[in-house]
Amino acid sequence: MLRPAIAVLAALLLTSVTTANDWTRFRGPGGAGVVEGPDIPTSWSSSENLKWRTPLPGKGSSSPVVAGDRVYVTCYTGYGEQLEEPGNPEDLVRHLIALDKQSGRELWRASIASEGKQDPYRGFLTQHGYASSTPVTDGDAVYVLFGKSGLLAFDRDGKQLWQVDVGQQSDPAQWGDASSPILAGNLVIVDAGILGNRFVAIDKQTGDVVWEIKDPSFTNSWATPVEHPTDDGLQVLVHVPKKVMAIDPQQGQVVWSAASPLEDAACGSIVTHDGVAYLMGSRAGRALALRCGGSGDVTGANTVWSRAMRSGIATPVIVGENMYWQSGGIFYAADLKTGEYVYRERLPRLGGPTGGFPNADYSSAIAVGEKIVQFTRNGESYVIAAGDEFEVLGHNPAFDGDSSAFSATPAVSDGELFVRSDEFLYCISAD
Repeated sequence: MLRPAIAVLAALLLTSVTTANDWTRFRGPGGAGVVEGPDIPTSWSSSENLKWRTPLPGKGSSSPVVAGDRVYVTCYTGYGEQLEEPGNPEDLVRHLIALDKQSGRELWRASIASEGKQDPYRGFLTQHGYASSTPVTDGDAVYVLFGKSGLLAFDRDGKQLWQVDVGQQSDPAQWGDASSPILAGNLVIVDAGILGNRFVAIDKQTGDVVWEIKDPSFTNSWATPVEHPTDDGLQVLVHVPKKVMAIDPQQGQVVWSAASPLEDAACGSIVTHDGVAYLMGSRAGRALALRCGGSGDVTGANTVWSRAMRSGIATPVIVGENMYWQSGGIFYAADLKTGEYVYRERLPRLGGPTGGFPNADYSSAIAVGEKIVQFTRNGESYVIAAGDEFEVLGHNPAFDGDSSAFSATPAVSDGELFVRSDEFLYCISAD
């Protein structure tokens, strides 16, 4: 018999046409970045275990998502393609592309001209650009956040179903937006803190705003919300600088909240394990383990541990009793119960362009069974064994003919890896 919390998640999954092998949102099922299998290869290159690669019309840091026989990915053109001559912001166009999973053949492309005043292509925005939000799909429709052009829905044939404005603001530093939408039942949940100091829920059928939670402190958050099943129903966990919250998506109300030591920015998303939420800092260098539950302000009462550590841009992945992440060329493992480091090891590098600021790797680690996959911005990739000892199972070079940035987190489906650069989408599969 299903436990109540698991039954909640199962019921939500049954409302869609996706399968257990699909990777339908940023970092896959539940935002955990983990699947049990099928197994994946440990080595790949332009001549080994590469099933196909497809040129993309523009750059992007968003991850691909997979549903059934389709792969969806976004990119942008027209503005911000070259650092020295970015062009006219009025020419910015964002694209949602559907590809055949088996062949990589493009099936359709939906192109949306920019609306609103775009953040200028300079500073840290040049590190990720204007297609940083990963789509989410239920198998029937695809939902994508295109910044100030809004949240849009498309059917499987590329027909636009609706479009809704979720905000026209900019963060103080004008670093652009990057949070990805998620699905909770019949709702599309969006962290629009950068765009409008709010969290908003949209009816996925109609595009109508169902509820919003607005607060001036909801800013400097590029993290993606995560689903958290409980015995009382599904909750959505979100964090902004200095605060973490659990929201009831059906009521649009904050169930509980706690102060957070992450003061400057929320970049990496929350990960959960056995009822505990783990938050990693970016520049501030703090991490928090917080037991989920309760009501109202649970600051202090729910804290498991708080330590000086950070993950930069990326989100950690949990396998077994450890969490793993990469930052600044160092691969880390930490004990979930105590927060103490299990190891800190420098990743071997083959060299090559970093695609921007030194050590500015954006891609998060994911896990397939006991294998952890980590891409770096220059296209090098690693397969690392989960466990208390640092063991590199595979160290793979960048693909031939592609010196562009690899900023996206990979997707996994049926034992195949899907990873994108600024120039190509790749499918890695055992020969």
